[in-house]
Amino acid sequence: MSASDLDRALHATVLKREAVKEAEYRAARQKHEEEVRLGFGATDMTKEELKKLIDSDRRMYYRSEELNDKLFIQYKGWKELKNLEGWTGLRALYGECNAFDRISGLSSCRNLRSLFLQENCIKKIEGLEGCPLLWNLNLNNNFIERIEGLSHLRSLNTLTIQRNKIGFSGVDDLVHLVETTISTLDVQDNKIWDPDVLPEVFVRMGDLRVLYLKGNPCAKKIPNYRKGITAVCHNLKYLDDRPVFPEDRRAAEAFNRGGLEEERAERRRIKEEENAQHERNMKAFQDMIDNVRREKRERDSMRDEDKYTNASDPVISQERRMQQQVEKWKQAERVPAREGLVDD
Repeated sequence: MSASDLDRALHATVLKREAVKEAEYRAARQKHEEEVRLGFGATDMTKEELKKLIDSDRRMYYRSEELNDKLFIQYKGWKELKNLEGWTGLRALYGECNAFDRISGLSSCRNLRSLFLQENCIKKIEGLEGCPLLWNLNLNNNFIERIEGLSHLRSLNTLTIQRNKIGFSGVDDLVHLVETTISTLDVQDNKIWDPDVLPEVFVRMGDLRVLYLKGNPCAKKIPNYRKGITAVCHNLKYLDDRPVFPEDRRAAEAFNRGGLEEERAERRRIKEEENAQHERNMKAFQDMIDNVRREKRERDSMRDEDKYTNASDPVISQERRMQQQVEKWKQAERVPAREGLVDD
């Protein structure tokens, strides 16, 4: 066989080997895609599926449903939230990235504190009557058009509801917030266009401390957005991307009173107050040092004229009392050691 024939035979062998590898790769990829496709929505949230979930991780879950305080059901493709009657001890439910179109099946979860249902297909806030202790609710990336059904949740502290469809109907879509106890509200990237939402809703929320409002059309319509909100929401501690400090609030209130000139004057007063406070602190510190030095000089001069020494002084100071106690401890440690030597 010539060299050219040998090369052609070798090349054919290589091509066959590569063809086999390509076929195996395509078969494996097709099988994986089929498994992924069947994994989304292929099952329902049945008791059997929940039991499989428990059995899949014994380090995470107890066999008895009522003993579990957390449940992770993300990325299951389930269409209905149900079959949680036995999960009476549940405190946190992680159900993001499914296909839930409504909130249901939580009537037995009376101890639930945190509910995460972001990235689903929920259109209405409902079904939370059985969760009186709910503290944190996350409904990001759904299709909710109106905030409602939360007034009975007297422990609700945090509502995160970004990227929904809230605000098309103006203030009416958010006025229910006034009846809630929400302290942290995140409504970023919604459709809130009416600037009256500030006086009609946010100002009337007595417990509001943290507000995320950016990404809504109303942010461009509220005059002097950050200063305006800071000045009227007196309890607000954090707005959008940074905290609201007391000096920021004073400057905002001054701006509302007299414009930019009044704000500059107020900032100058704030700076003068800070400098004066710094000087007072430095003076107090220096006075403390001077007093300590003066007291030491007085003690030394009195000791020079005193007939007693440190060892014979009848007035026992705290430092001397501590030294005496240390000596007693050392003496107590030496005595057993001597006794052991005698016994030997």
